[in-house]
Amino acid sequence: MTLISRFGPAPEQPGIGVSALLPDPRARSAVSLIGLAISLWITVDSLPAHPGAAALIALAAAGAGWLALATVATGRTALAAIAVTAAGGAVVGVADAKGLIFTGVAAGSAGVAFGITTALALAAIGPAVFALTALAQHQFPGQLFAVCTAALIGLVGGASRREITQRAAHSAEVAYQTRRAALAGQEAELAAERNRLARDLHDVLAHTLGALSIQLTVIDTLARKADVPDPLLTQIGRGTELVGSGLEEARQAVRALREDNTPLPAQLERLCTLHRADLKITGEVRGLGAQATLALYRVAQEALTNAAKHAPGAPVTVRLVHGPEEAALTVHNAAPDPGAPGPLHTSGGGFGLAGMRERVLQADGQCSTGPSEDGGWTVTARIPYRRRLR
Repeated sequence: MTLISRFGPAPEQPGIGVSALLPDPRARSAVSLIGLAISLWITVDSLPAHPGAAALIALAAAGAGWLALATVATGRTALAAIAVTAAGGAVVGVADAKGLIFTGVAAGSAGVAFGITTALALAAIGPAVFALTALAQHQFPGQLFAVCTAALIGLVGGASRREITQRAAHSAEVAYQTRRAALAGQEAELAAERNRLARDLHDVLAHTLGALSIQLTVIDTLARKADVPDPLLTQIGRGTELVGSGLEEARQAVRALREDNTPLPAQLERLCTLHRADLKITGEVRGLGAQATLALYRVAQEALTNAAKHAPGAPVTVRLVHGPEEAALTVHNAAPDPGAPGPLHTSGGGFGLAGMRERVLQADGQCSTGPSEDGGWTVTARIPYRRRLR
């Protein structure tokens, strides 16, 4: 559990002294342990020949508290470790002034780890325990001034380090929020531009193709009245179908630009009906973005067009599988019968295999094409679902 003090939560592994300046927790712990070893060696070397059991127990407690701070102490555990280190160092300080190292380190760690109120209370533990111990041993005031000075220096140093860290964190947060605001503005500008392009596309293509469709209908009516040959009527009908298909393509492009797309299954049903392909959809239908929906539709459209061109009359199957993480579309056409007409040379939609792969890649997906074992051709596209920001 993290303590919330006046100026915010205690950080993980606050560090001690110089180690508090290190950003890497492992390096911070290593430097703290080296400092502990040096401090123990200095203190033990300077203790009197018979320091007494109380001083030795206090030194062990102070060392254990420092060790906990350097390795595992956070939150309430850090608070307890700092208190033990300060108290142990104060007791040792009555026997020898070198013990005040622990009191100063404890005060500095308190300044780094906690807000000013909690840190001040922890820093006062050292002088308070020192005064009580000195009174009990009839050595008051002794080194009380030195204890207070060590605690004060440690507290000021730790609090200064905490202030620097908090300012750096605040600056980073401000920079992050500023960047987010800039990105939001760019996204808004992009959305406005996409809407403008959608309007232009609708006005130019949809209106033009709509007018062309009307003209073809008039021509078809006049041709039938004039009793023209059937091949000409067939071509006029084909032209009308192409205009209608182009009009639907324009609408889909507008939907994609505005990110307002028709569900992919409905689009595939119309497309497969037009090409007389077998469609099967499995899995729970999930939401795909406009870009992903359009990319998968274009893959199916290009694959079906290529099948009609290069394997006319061969059966074609379209499979859309909604998996847990992605949508997978597979279009397979069998090899044409030996007696079937040769490949057609009518133009497709101008999309092409390269453009098909580019669309899928732009939607963070993968696309593969190649011959199948039965001599036919298989096209597969996989696109992951959109990730929602939390």
